[in-house]
Amino acid sequence: MTAGLESVRLAGVTKVFGAVRALFSVGFEARRGEVIAVMGGNGAGKSTLLSILALMARPTRGTVSFDGRPAGPADPAARTRIGLLSHQPLVYPDLTGRENLRLFAGLYGLPDAAGAVADVERRLELALFVADRPTRVLSRGQLQRVALARALIHSPDLLLLDEPAAGLDSTAVARIEECLSEHAARGGIAVMVTHEPELAARTANRAVMLVAGRLVADVPAPEGAEGWRTLYRSAVEGD
Repeated sequence: MTAGLESVRLAGVTKVFGAVRALFSVGFEARRGEVIAVMGGNGAGKSTLLSILALMARPTRGTVSFDGRPAGPADPAARTRIGLLSHQPLVYPDLTGRENLRLFAGLYGLPDAAGAVADVERRLELALFVADRPTRVLSRGQLQRVALARALIHSPDLLLLDEPAAGLDSTAVARIEECLSEHAARGGIAVMVTHEPELAARTANRAVMLVAGRLVADVPAPEGAEGWRTLYRSAVEGD
């Protein structure tokens, strides 16, 4: 990680798909060292919000800015500062995990690509299955770990995760939690969409709640998983 981002800010972000309004005037600022958990029911706009933060989609109205500078899909320098773990692994299925990681390290122009691949393999304990198996034959948990390694290979400033623990066992989830903790400790910013209050309670220091495309809460992380459940219920009932 270089000097890093001090902040990522959304201001008045609205996203419309035809007759459907996915987000309405959403605004908040994510700051250095924060892990923000975004929660909400189905159709709340969580994945749309993440795609806008990832600079993969443009808001219909409103702005995204990195350290006060507008950022969007046409800004390649800003996009290289982002690591994204989405529902799709975004790896090439006929390449091995290691081949994928070497490819992405090269695409990011890392000066020591081999060292970066070795480091992320060590951190995520990938050595047993990344060398000789195409990613299309990996288990769900193994593939998710390769996808997380891809997202981390270039030491991004902004780490975005969409339901990272879905379908994973406790060991795999623990690795994701360790990576989030390490990322924040290095001064990175993380925004994680999750429906799991237990995961949010263990990793996040801030809560953002969405209901029907509107931001209804942006508060410090509540105490424990039950605190997250209570916050979510109160946010929904108060909408």
